[in-house]
Amino acid sequence: NRQFETLNFGRCFPYKYDNRHDINVAITHNWNDRMDFSMAWIFTSGNAITLPIANYRSAGEGRYYYSDDVLHYDARNSYRMKNYHRLDLSFSWWKDKKWGQRKWTLGIYNAYSRLNPFFIDFGFDREGNKKFIQYSLFPIIPSFSYSFKF
Repeated sequence: NRQFETLNFGRCFPYKYDNRHDINVAITHNWNDRMDFSMAWIFTSGNAITLPIANYRSAGEGRYYYSDDVLHYDARNSYRMKNYHRLDLSFSWWKDKKWGQRKWTLGIYNAYSRLNPFFIDFGFDREGNKKFIQYSLFPIIPSFSYSFKF
């Protein structure tokens, strides 16, 4: 937890990277002396973030009329994003030569294509209603690599 006199009315609040659960599982299997398979599963509880609890219209004074949404925040980092988890897979095979070793690797990042939360914003849906919108970065990403070791 963090506590500062000038933030959150002096009350304690959770640190942004306060992840209560962090689990990493990695498994590798060598089929023979030229092929292997590996998988890694990553799980982390959601990050603490600050979201507004209400919004209202503001009107300016004087001869210029000004109207805009004002967001009201209650407490710092009082909301948790969804949990983050993904499965990464890779299959490698190689061949030894007298002048070195060549290796090919096929991989899949985020094999079940989960849209993990990166950040949440306050915006509009297609009908014009205000709502929280979750943004994600990486869906499933296949990869291929070739390396040569001499």
